[in-house]
Amino acid sequence: MKKLPLIILSFSLFSCKHESQFDLNKDLYHFSERMENGDTVKIMADLSACTFLAFETYTFTKQYDTLFLEKYSETASYGKTSQTLPKRIYKVKASDPLSFENYLKFLNKEDKPHEKGDFPLVTVTYKKQSRKFYDDGLQDKFMKHDSLFAVKENIYPKDTFFKQEAPPPPPPIIKSKKS
Repeated sequence: MKKLPLIILSFSLFSCKHESQFDLNKDLYHFSERMENGDTVKIMADLSACTFLAFETYTFTKQYDTLFLEKYSETASYGKTSQTLPKRIYKVKASDPLSFENYLKFLNKEDKPHEKGDFPLVTVTYKKQSRKFYDDGLQDKFMKHDSLFAVKENIYPKDTFFKQEAPPPPPPIIKSKKS
């Protein structure tokens, strides 16, 4: 009977759910360092341009004090194709020029608030919080895509989902002999 209060106290301590202190608005540019176990941050990039429809989703999940990243890519222009790369440990420091944090800082600096519409270039979400970044036309969009591709290549150097193979060389020119 004397052990009953100890058992009840033990169950109450272990059943308390920890509420994360992570806040997307405050921690966006240091999310990899400030996420807590159980947190998930998604970065969705719209890679569409003209008649090319594509997007990527980067899912960052903190588990066992380790940050993991999983990448999903999809195109839908000439038939739907998709790819999910397996979860891997995200080892890039927030201060690294090729980190997602620095990419988001770049987007913030280059954001076009006066042109905000319904189609953000990049959307970052955490629970019910979100932050959207916009472009200002094709040239701006391609510049921002190039920066994202540099970050992506740093993390996934062997990912060839969006890389096109070089076209075959043209056939040799055959000169005909006149008789």
